[in-house]
Amino acid sequence: MSKKPLKSQARNIAFNVYQRILDEQGAQQTQSSILSHVQALTELIRNKINEFYTVQKEIPTVMKLRQIFREEINFNGGRESLKLILKDIGIEFVKCQSKKDILMERHDIKIHRFKYLERMQKNREADDKLDVVYLDETYKHGSCSVNKFWQNKDTAGPSKTISAAPRWIIVHAGGENGFVPNCCLVYRLKSTSADYHHDMNKDNFTKWVTEKLIPNLTKPSLIIMDNAKYHPVQLNKLPTQADHIAFIKEWLQSNNIPYDDNWRKCKLLEAVKNHKYEPKYQIDEILKSHGQEVLRLPPYHCTLNPIELIWGIMKQKVAGKNVNRPASDIKSSTEEAFSQIGIDE
Repeated sequence: MSKKPLKSQARNIAFNVYQRILDEQGAQQTQSSILSHVQALTELIRNKINEFYTVQKEIPTVMKLRQIFREEINFNGGRESLKLILKDIGIEFVKCQSKKDILMERHDIKIHRFKYLERMQKNREADDKLDVVYLDETYKHGSCSVNKFWQNKDTAGPSKTISAAPRWIIVHAGGENGFVPNCCLVYRLKSTSADYHHDMNKDNFTKWVTEKLIPNLTKPSLIIMDNAKYHPVQLNKLPTQADHIAFIKEWLQSNNIPYDDNWRKCKLLEAVKNHKYEPKYQIDEILKSHGQEVLRLPPYHCTLNPIELIWGIMKQKVAGKNVNRPASDIKSSTEEAFSQIGIDE
């Protein structure tokens, strides 16, 4: 029986294995019938993988699949052969998809992203272009050190602590002209919470903005910040079902929205809902009062904030000079690292 060349290496392997089985059993079949069996085996593989997710609610590993195929189709190949077959029929070993990627395509977030990019483009094209200043916060362990290093056997190198090291919050701002001078804030965390945002709160952030950021901005700028919970502290928040009727009426009156004094709460809240409301944020109003404009990043879009890349460079520089240094040196070593990061980086 003459064979036509097969494009898929996986089907070629399966074809040869199936043909060998038939030869051993003394069976005679046409190439088309063998190929139909190969196609059936391909569908079986796909169905078994889908079954893991939909029925068993398990992750299908190569070892699990190999065991099942041994039992059900007498598969006698190794792990690498099975990997090759899976890859050739279009089944890939991929990273787990983040739910953030799905949220980023939500309708309201897409609108926010469009408005953000539109404002950035207008600023770039404007004759009176504003300097863009990005701000952000991060944290660093006091035991921040490298994982691997060159070392002589007779020389003591850095070592990692086995106890919970203190952590430090770092706040900074900068743009294409470099960091805003005298704006870096480094302070030690008080809590042991896994989330450093417990210590970096509205009061600390507002104090940093008013005492370090604003005094060191020499001209009007476009301030870019994310939506950390202490950034968008709202003024004149919308009333909710939990509020008293008196508060809802007071809110409607302050926003010049007509209402009937005999309305029940549900009717008052409907009037609130129908009002086209532009939220105002405390930190935005503070910056605007000093001639600065605030532009907020779309939710889940930290990749649009280039200062996120600077954190990695800074931590690498600090770790490179941390040879069993005390945690109290973190502040000075962090400030030194920032001074060594140039505009090109």
